[in-house]
Amino acid sequence: MFSLELGDEVINKACECCGEQYKNVVGFITQDNDAYAVYFAKLRTGHPEITVGLTVSIGKWWDDTALDERHWIYLVVKPSLGNFNMRIEEPSRSPKADFKPLGIALTREEALASSMREDFFAVADYIVVQDPAVNSYLLGQQVNIRGRVCKHD
Repeated sequence: MFSLELGDEVINKACECCGEQYKNVVGFITQDNDAYAVYFAKLRTGHPEITVGLTVSIGKWWDDTALDERHWIYLVVKPSLGNFNMRIEEPSRSPKADFKPLGIALTREEALASSMREDFFAVADYIVVQDPAVNSYLLGQQVNIRGRVCKHD
């Protein structure tokens, strides 16, 4: 159903709040060979708790002018015993909150009530398993940059 195209880079950055390091990755999801979703994952590698901030936008990504036909949410993903916990947060918490191409931001309340809620979780589930950087980090391993180059900002 889905397929994944990894963004070219793993970008190392310093957190604006505490100065600790984190890694950013981007990826693209297709569904039935059509552009379907874009995501940005912030891997908080310099912090003691394993946490991924995941911004996911779903919609008409094959049309550059269709901003009003894309919707996005921000999730916080954490590992748990044999699984991953995901919580929809307010879009203002996303590092990509001002990135207009994502489309229409959904608040936590809107996302939970949305007919797209299950689509967002299906895409997020796919990302945490299929993206090697996100998956390795959530499993407590060294971040796997396979298919990407490392860049320092």
